[in-house]
Formats: sequence, structure tokens, C-alpha cells
Amino acid sequence: MKLSKMKIAAVSTMAGLMFSVSAHSALISCNTDPTINYMQISDTQASACLASGVGNLNGNPASDLFLTGAGSDYELASKSDSSNPYNLSYGSDPNTWEFDSNFWNDYSEAALGFKFGTGNQPDEWFVFSLQSLVSSGQWSFITGSDIRPTGGGLSHMNLYGKKGDFTVPEPGAVALLGLGLVGLTIARRKKKAA
Repeated sequence: MKLSKMKIAAVSTMAGLMFSVSAHSALISCNTDPTINYMQISDTQASACLASGVGNLNGNPASDLFLTGAGSDYELASKSDSSNPYNLSYGSDPNTWEFDSNFWNDYSEAALGFKFGTGNQPDEWFVFSLQSLVSSGQWSFITGSDIRPTGGGLSHMNLYGKKGDFTVPEPGAVALLGLGLVGLTIARRKKKAA
């Protein structure tokens, strides 16, 4: 009897280990033409590249190239070089970005814009939609094969938000724990009664 319980435990442990193998992330590229500048972010942080191009991302709803185009349903939430209520910041070596996670209390979707000083060589700016609740990550900027590297690197970042309906998740774990406790109580009472 003890031997079969040990076998079951060993098989269960092995099955658990097989299913707990870590998954590797893929990179999302903003621009697929390797002859011009492009960016990459892990798909654990971003869900898609929304837009890229030449020009500036200034955060002004009337002239920002993202807000007047693909991002017309977003609004500027924070900017690393001026109005910055969500403390949007970036670092280098490694290339990182982060902002205050309280952003997610105010917005249901996020997009992160990067503006590079490339000497007006394409592409200069890139915008990625972020995975829900992500507030930090890493990025890569790759100079295109037909581009002579000029400019001063990352100029600034913009955090765009989209307000929407917020759904509060049902506390399923608490309910499951409660059902387990009720089951244990009933089992204990049946044992006492017997």
C-alpha cells in the first residue's frame, strides 16, 4: 500500500515538473524592414506595434503623429521630458523603461511611444501597445542596414492611455477556499456523528 502511494506521488511530481517548464518570450518588432531603423520589445511586455514613422511624438493631440493617426482613440497620459504624472522614465545599458503602476487605476489600455534622434533618418518614432498591468520592461533600437548612424539616441518617451470599462475580477480564490473549509467542516461533523 505504501509503495503505491509513493509511486503516485512520484508520478504526480514528475507530471507537475513537465508542465511547469518556463516559456520563452518572442520579440515584437516595430517595422519589419531591416534597411531602416526599427525597435523590438518582448511580447511579455507589449502586445503589438501600433505605428512607427518619421517626425515627432510631441504629445499634442492636434499634431502628435501617433494621436492624429493610428492612436486617435488614445490620450497622452505622461511624457518623460515634461508633464509626467506617472513618473515615466528610461535608462540605458540595459535599455529599460518604467512608469508608476497606478496608471492602471486610471486607464484600461496603454501604449508606449519612443522618439529617437536619428538625424531625420527613418524610422524615428515607434509606439507599442502594452500588455495589461505591465509597467516596466526593456527595449532594443536597431539601426537599419541602409542607415548611417547619426543623432543622439532616445530623445523622450510618451505614455498614452485609453480609458474604458474596468472589470473587477471575482474573488474566485476566496470562494474556493471557503468551499474547501465548508467541506472539511461537514466531513468532520460526519466523523463525529459516526
